[in-house]
Amino acid sequence: MKHLTLILLFCLGCVAVASAQIEEGSKGEYRYWGIIIGLNHGFSAPENTNENVMLHTAKGDMYKTRASGFSYTPGYQIGAVYNIDFKNNKSGIQTGLEFTNYGCRTKYETRDNNLPYDMKESFRAMAVSVPLLLKFGASDIYRNMTYVTLGVRAHYNISVMQGQKASWNSQKYGKKLTGDEINQFSVCGVLGFNVGMLSINANYMFMNFINDECQIVENGMTKKPFEGIKGGLYIYTSLNIPMCRWLTVHNWQAEKIRRKLHGGSTF
Repeated sequence: MKHLTLILLFCLGCVAVASAQIEEGSKGEYRYWGIIIGLNHGFSAPENTNENVMLHTAKGDMYKTRASGFSYTPGYQIGAVYNIDFKNNKSGIQTGLEFTNYGCRTKYETRDNNLPYDMKESFRAMAVSVPLLLKFGASDIYRNMTYVTLGVRAHYNISVMQGQKASWNSQKYGKKLTGDEINQFSVCGVLGFNVGMLSINANYMFMNFINDECQIVENGMTKKPFEGIKGGLYIYTSLNIPMCRWLTVHNWQAEKIRRKLHGGSTF
């Protein structure tokens, strides 16, 4: 309920901010807010290096190894972005504030007398994110809303939940990670493409939200329970709704409303 309330307040704030757009500056720059709503798709392949954590199976404790291959974790994002399109009409800057839910998963497995035992483990973060992107286009990026983006996205991770589901037990295990177990800040490199109100971005996380150097003492031994859980690739597929004249020019009903409120028909 607390997270739902936070999301609703964030959404209301995004809508309020995006409604206060500035369309044209004194230097011929187009400045406007937009609303971002979409999904993110996490792909990760944890390194098979962790021998510190055991599977507590019905047969007793067994060392676990990570299964090979990529794992997929869905998430979502919502936010408000601020655009400054320079007067050359072919470049600009995009920044803003986003609420992001993203994560990673992995699978552990072991065998006893040729019987398989496996456990699926997931980590899901809720974060406030700030993108800082450069925009480039071959033609007027304001009129066409077609451009490439390049830059970074910084995450401030509010909370991280860990979940486990074992094949030999119907019960699910989950807990909220503590401050020492997570990285409060994580950073992605971003390469994206926008056409109209559709946006796709590839985000490569240089540092994951999990602190893989975190150490615990168990049975007198020092271990790294998250060793090998590194950053991965996140694909964002989003609606990028510009709150500016471009939207009304491409929607006759919206344009009629604008004319009634403000008058005028120039672009």
